[in-house]
Amino acid sequence: MEYKQTAEQPDDSKPTIFSEEEFSMQGYDKHIRQARNTIFFVAGILVINVIILFSAIPAGYEYLWLDLVIWGTFIAGFIFLGFYCKKKPYYAIIGALCLYGLFVALNAFLDISTLYKGIIMKIIIIVLLIKGLNNAKEAQEMEKNFKH
Repeated sequence: MEYKQTAEQPDDSKPTIFSEEEFSMQGYDKHIRQARNTIFFVAGILVINVIILFSAIPAGYEYLWLDLVIWGTFIAGFIFLGFYCKKKPYYAIIGALCLYGLFVALNAFLDISTLYKGIIMKIIIIVLLIKGLNNAKEAQEMEKNFKH
């Protein structure tokens, strides 16, 4: 029985001038790495904030457990996304942007003045994540096109 190739089935055996080893993320990896470091930086800043805030809480504060759960969830989320950024940078950075947006919105809901506090730091974090997101998207598309 002879196999005939149709138009729907690409011939993967065709030689190509590129090899998978030659595929490089050079030019994209800098901003992706910066975004990953930014994600870990946000987690570190949150840990420092937790230490400062909880050291100032008076004894007998009844909602301490709730604060710990909320802060812990955000910190764990950023740490997870920082590590996940090695595997799937595009999705990790989108997740980090969403999580950071949720964090800023929650703080603004609780105290509107937090929107203006640290505004420069917030802008820097968002810019670094977006730059990484753009490069991660382009790198993901290049890799996808290379493999197909």
